[in-house]
Amino acid sequence: MTRRRSSRRHSRKAPTLILLFVSAAALLAAFGVWKVVSYIQEYRASQHAYDEIILEASARNGVDPNLVKAVIWRESRFRPYVRGSSGEIGLMQIMPDKAAVDWAKRNSQPVPSRGALFTPRLNIEIGSWYLANALRRWSRYKDQLVLALCEYNAGITRASAWKPVDRDGDVRSRITISSTLSYVNSILAKYEEYQKTWIKDRKTGSGRIRK
Repeated sequence: MTRRRSSRRHSRKAPTLILLFVSAAALLAAFGVWKVVSYIQEYRASQHAYDEIILEASARNGVDPNLVKAVIWRESRFRPYVRGSSGEIGLMQIMPDKAAVDWAKRNSQPVPSRGALFTPRLNIEIGSWYLANALRRWSRYKDQLVLALCEYNAGITRASAWKPVDRDGDVRSRITISSTLSYVNSILAKYEEYQKTWIKDRKTGSGRIRK
């Protein structure tokens, strides 16, 4: 009798445990879906949060706003408080001891504090200025944009090493750092997308990127 009762108790417990396990799994799955949906919604909202600042800074510095936005997308995914592994700060991953200092000297401004560099307006202003300066530096090269992005990502010394002897020559085939090549390719692709969608949509008043 004892063994039979024990086996009956075990047989009743098994479906209960299975039901609890299935319920817990369903709750976890629902929570995961909610988190993913929330992240997507937050990202879609954030990628338009700085449009006006981008347009203003780009106009002041003479650089295409589509390019500035593509760089922000690659550098920070529109997260203003992100930090890079080498000390880069904010939306355009500004180096406080390099780009910020160069910008301050050129514009007769005090060098911004690290905390100030998290401010989107200042961060985008410095990043746009730095990018425009790099574009002017390589203006005689057919791959001017590629060289400017190389400089933004890997520094002027490496960009200079990758410049072709022939100014009409290809630059991407000369890039020796795979992460920089990936960086350049991803920004160029996003830049092309924004050229087709972002500013075009703004003219109709929508200001949104078509998916």
